[in-house]
Amino acid sequence: MHLKNIKLRLKTMIWRNIKDIFYAERIMDTPIIQNINYTAADTTQKKAAISYITASYLEDWDKINIGRTQPKEISSIIKVISDLGYAIDIFGCNDLRAVEVLQHKKYDLIFGFGEAFYELTNKNPNALSVWYFTEHHPNFVYREERKRLDYFKERKNKEARVVRSGNFYKPHHLEKTYSNVITMSEIEPFLKEYSNPISFFPTGLKNPDFDITLQKNIDITKKNFLWFGSFGAIHKGLDILLDIFANRDDITLHIGGLSEEDRLLLNPKERDNIIDYGHINVMSKEFLDIVNKCSFTILPSSSEGCSTSITTCMRHGLIPIVNKDSGFNRLLKNAIFLEDYKVDYINDKLTEYSNYNSGELDILSKNIYEFANNTFTIKVFESKFKEIMQIIINKQDD
Repeated sequence: MHLKNIKLRLKTMIWRNIKDIFYAERIMDTPIIQNINYTAADTTQKKAAISYITASYLEDWDKINIGRTQPKEISSIIKVISDLGYAIDIFGCNDLRAVEVLQHKKYDLIFGFGEAFYELTNKNPNALSVWYFTEHHPNFVYREERKRLDYFKERKNKEARVVRSGNFYKPHHLEKTYSNVITMSEIEPFLKEYSNPISFFPTGLKNPDFDITLQKNIDITKKNFLWFGSFGAIHKGLDILLDIFANRDDITLHIGGLSEEDRLLLNPKERDNIIDYGHINVMSKEFLDIVNKCSFTILPSSSEGCSTSITTCMRHGLIPIVNKDSGFNRLLKNAIFLEDYKVDYINDKLTEYSNYNSGELDILSKNIYEFANNTFTIKVFESKFKEIMQIIINKQDD
């Protein structure tokens, strides 16, 4: 018997005997989902590939509180493309084995990002390709993260690795031109290659028990700042904030989402005005207690795709303090923009912000809450995405 057939039979036998042990894991780890919205009677139906993650079709929406925005956003993306008449295959954005499985198919539309997106567009050069950016332009991300790592080494004499750049958007992905670009960040870096890149806001989570009408003592809450982040704390400016708050007693930093690797690297000082909560569930009472203690959310990040930690905090009335040109410019009057990321500059700015007029901060907070809850919802996301895709497809048909 051929060696290949022997291996296949052996693998099949082993898998048949162990697969039930991993039943729950199999449900949550499907690499490819095919034929969504497939219509057998329509022999001319167009095919679309979505290179992102399959999570939206693997989560049990009735049993868990989704702590991330992506699954529901992907669900809306799939619904819109389905409503436009496409049969859809979806797979992991860096899963090249998925590309091997699907390479025999001819796609009319390829949407997403990552190495799988890049390879599949190479195999389907005539397809409408929509490059989707959930972060800043790759060159910008790498350059700005490198600056922050160098600044960290300058202050701490300690090396830290690049963790945010190049995971999903690699330099060689820029070597070709795609049909369209949709970005959650700034459009300016794309204007050299694309005449009409489209900007797009992500969603934000909302705790249904939050009550904006509850009166805060703003004289106290304006001295409290929430850094609500994730992996890559240097990229997101937490090291800078720790240096500032470790030398002050008049303002307090609340930290949510700090990873264990970043905690070991940054080693936050144990102080009354630096409070590390670890992972925070937005749907928890703990999260409500924190946002009700604060007036500001601060994220002096080197680059973002309009971070969903910021959109989430804005949906709870917190005033965002973010760096200019780092992905948030479209927030306009609904944010406070930092012009620099150095310790002395931000330290002076925090003194200024923490002494703002309390009445004016109250008005700003309520305006931001209204803006955010009219902008960062899944309903608005889906409607806007539908509008964008119709423009892209109509342009191609012309």
